Amino acid sequence: MKGALQSTIGWNQIPFEKALLQSAFQGIGMAMSFSFIVLMIVTRNPITSLVSIFNVTIIILSIMTFMVWNGQQFGVSQSISLVMLIGFAVDYVLHLGTDYMHSAGETRNDKMRQAYREMGVSIFSGCVTTFGCGFWLFFANF
Repeated sequence: MKGALQSTIGWNQIPFEKALLQSAFQGIGMAMSFSFIVLMIVTRNPITSLVSIFNVTIIILSIMTFMVWNGQQFGVSQSISLVMLIGFAVDYVLHLGTDYMHSAGETRNDKMRQAYREMGVSIFSGCVTTFGCGFWLFFANF
């Protein structure tokens, strides 16, 4: 009977895990859709918006890949963090994209250099402060 009890507990977890996975993908889809709408309003440029959303998609897929490689199980904290990461990624990508669009440079290389020069410090500082805040969470016990 001891094995049957463990099996029953495992079967009860399946609907929760399915719901968690489904809600994570719904949250990612809604956040990406809303981000695209906001990007279209802010930049008024469909190409920049599409490229930015593509970059954010690659970032999120990369994070999910590293989570799998690290052997993490998909749980509540992973579900929430993936949706939150979209906000960070959009923020960083949008700053570079808008600075690139408004650059006075004549070539793509000149425009990217100016975007990195003007926004690189702000983006790097935001990255450092985000990592600094999140660093202490590594030591937390749930």
